[in-house]
Amino acid sequence: MIKSLASLRFVFAFMVFLHHIGILQDAIGHAFFYSLSGFILSYVYQERFVQQRFTTRAFLKLRFSRLYPLYILTLLVAIPLTIDAFALEPTHEILKLVSSIFMLQSFIPVADYYFSFNGLAWSISDLFFFYMLFPILIKRIPKASAKALLGSSILVMLGIFGLMQIVPEAWQHWFFYVNPFLRLADFVLGMVLFQLLKNVVFKKYESRFTFYEIVACLLLIGFYWAAPLFPKVLRYSIYYWIPMTVFIGVFAVQKGYISRLLTNRVMLFLGELSFGFYLWHQLIIRYAYRFVNHYQLGINIWLLISPCFILILVVSWFSYRYFEMPLKRKLRQLWV
Repeated sequence: MIKSLASLRFVFAFMVFLHHIGILQDAIGHAFFYSLSGFILSYVYQERFVQQRFTTRAFLKLRFSRLYPLYILTLLVAIPLTIDAFALEPTHEILKLVSSIFMLQSFIPVADYYFSFNGLAWSISDLFFFYMLFPILIKRIPKASAKALLGSSILVMLGIFGLMQIVPEAWQHWFFYVNPFLRLADFVLGMVLFQLLKNVVFKKYESRFTFYEIVACLLLIGFYWAAPLFPKVLRYSIYYWIPMTVFIGVFAVQKGYISRLLTNRVMLFLGELSFGFYLWHQLIIRYAYRFVNHYQLGINIWLLISPCFILILVVSWFSYRYFEMPLKRKLRQLWV
């Protein structure tokens, strides 16, 4: 893993947290995570697949052992929050549970399904779908020329923009924000970015990269600041492609001062916790609100959110240290 990008995983997980407590208007973290996954997986596995030193089965086992244990644990923790719904519509809730267990909820264009139980798990459903296609894509994308990759990316962007003009508003949230078939474009964009950068030598510009990193940050901030000027449907998908691609590409090179700051131990540690932080944070906030409402506690929102944030970090650490990593190792030992 490229260290600066590893640390940035927590930064963008934190942005999702800020969105869920109402500070940020757009959840831009998903676009980052999908593109980053495409970029990093290409960085780690491309040569292995191209040289046939790695199998699709082995790849999916590695990805499954990292994602699924925490995914299923947070699903189980979310079930008590739905007890009332189970009592009213048991069949409906069981169907939702089955779709979540098999990571299929994001394929169902009904918010009651794709936001069921742990509401953030839909993105993991998307992600594992991308993983299943990655071994096929990684054997084909490297064969394309830079011009073909750029041209195809522009055509896909134009095609999605065209769809935005005809898809009914009631369907737009699922179709452009959740739909794994369309969000695959974000993942592939990261793969394309890796192809465009892998043979570029940056030594000549090393002294300028702090400036480039600042520009990349300002570009992303600028797009976010200008977001209210654009339709929501555009911001579900392609609006953040350009600043996010520039951002990942610049920080992947790791030649600026900000990149060096991101490689300190604290940031790398938080980067390791990012997956847990992402999957736990909304559940913990929901339980906190349930507790406050049940006991009718008149607590200021910030007096509630602040301890929640600390609790999320603590739970994420325990989860990573005593559940995610041990279970990942055991599963990989069983499958060797």
